[in-house]
Amino acid sequence: MEEEKKEQIEEEKGSLKERFSFKKLNRTFHFLMSHNETMEPIVDFRLNLLNLFFVIIGLALLLIVINTCLIAFTPLREYIPGYTDNNLNREVYLLNRRADSLVLEMQKRDVYFENLQYVIEGYDFAADSCHENINIYEPLPGTVTDTIVLTKSPCDSLLRAEFESADQYDLLNGPAVGNSGRDLNFFLPIDGHVVKAYNPEAKHYGVDLVSQTSQIVKATLDGTVVFAIWSIEDGYTIGIQHENSYFSIYRRNSTLLKKEGDFVHAGDAIGILGKQDESNLSGLHFELWHNGASLDPTHYMTMEMQLDK
Repeated sequence: MEEEKKEQIEEEKGSLKERFSFKKLNRTFHFLMSHNETMEPIVDFRLNLLNLFFVIIGLALLLIVINTCLIAFTPLREYIPGYTDNNLNREVYLLNRRADSLVLEMQKRDVYFENLQYVIEGYDFAADSCHENINIYEPLPGTVTDTIVLTKSPCDSLLRAEFESADQYDLLNGPAVGNSGRDLNFFLPIDGHVVKAYNPEAKHYGVDLVSQTSQIVKATLDGTVVFAIWSIEDGYTIGIQHENSYFSIYRRNSTLLKKEGDFVHAGDAIGILGKQDESNLSGLHFELWHNGASLDPTHYMTMEMQLDK
């Protein structure tokens, strides 16, 4: 009995070894798929368990690689939760920059319309405090300073004395418009001579000044800068509103030293004279207005006349 039991146990061990042996993995299976009626083979191949295992692993790896490529290099990843477009961050950055620029432009426009409202309402610019509006253009107060230092020359002092003495007791040849101009001392924009006179019939509402030495353009009276623009025809142009409804315009500058909303005093540097060429008259085009009417600047300040023929 014991011998039979031992033989039975050894047979069971042998069957287990055969069941999990490597030889069984190499056992070849024949797969055949044929037509039901004609028995014609459609699919016919041989495959063992080991090869089937490698085929399954290979297909799984292939699917993983395909899914990775689709997610990494195609827009399909946008449909997967948690993934976003790579250009989204750049678009958000550009939109933020445009929004900041629009806010700054709106602030500048508010200052412009506020100053324009003061002009329309006849605001007294002598008591104006427009310096509060300058802070929106500067990152920190007082960081931008005017580096141009102007000193009064003996010629300027003599010109002021001559002008004051000439108009102090002049009762007949005063300013043509109103009496407010008698009490104002107009500062000469540049130390130069007139090459083209005032001629409203030819739609030339100012004078053209050319200077051989002075390149700094100065404000003729105290006032507030209403506009500071650039155009193809006149280059940089600046307009200043003065008290008593006087308005001055300075055209053909190469550079402007003041901006909209700035308050300037008579004689302050507001621009740099443009390039002067004998073949192409550039110089400074200066206009003086009062209550919407153009004035001849030579009636208000002493200018040397050297008209072109």
